[in-house]
Amino acid sequence: MNIKLLLVICCVLFVGDVSLQAQRRLSEATLVYKVQMLETDSLTGNSGVAEEAVSTCYLKGANSRTDLVTSVGKQSTIFISKSPQVVLLKEYGNQRYLTRLTRAQWDQSNQRYRNARTELQSDSLRIKGYRCSKALITLADSSVYTIWYTSELVPLNREFLPLASAVPGLILSFETMLGDSKVRYEIDQIVMAPVPQLLFDIPESGYRLLEVQ
Repeated sequence: MNIKLLLVICCVLFVGDVSLQAQRRLSEATLVYKVQMLETDSLTGNSGVAEEAVSTCYLKGANSRTDLVTSVGKQSTIFISKSPQVVLLKEYGNQRYLTRLTRAQWDQSNQRYRNARTELQSDSLRIKGYRCSKALITLADSSVYTIWYTSELVPLNREFLPLASAVPGLILSFETMLGDSKVRYEIDQIVMAPVPQLLFDIPESGYRLLEVQ
């Protein structure tokens, strides 16, 4: 074989191998996002819901749990891949509620994010040491949201964030709606360590069953 051709093939294989090594499949991790309010609803005057909110996402294989803690309480969303239901846990002081949603109800609750149009941009920056690319997401109601994602980490689970499937990587910063307010989630911690299985256990007592309205 021609020596020059052999060198070219070796270089291509080396670059491809480096690219694969740089991209990590994220199957188990804890992601902590800080939540910052961007807008206040002019009708309700609601300005305190997300001021000190923290969202913690636990990923374990195809399962996920997201705990959103705000100044008024805590809401957990538990998604188990083999279960036909999505479970919501809400805690407000001493009041605890459990809601079971079918997959159809879950999809309906996230309907505004379906069929979103994604425009990948050339802008880039680093967040927590990861190189991130920008994406603009346009929803059916014409509202536009900004996402920053890294291709260095690719989550196995695509259900823990509403727009996780919209970009080819892990979202480290994104905009969304929390109640009537537009907020920004910004990654604060990425902990790549085993996630306890007990976080995905559905409580059998201590919660009042709340039906979907």
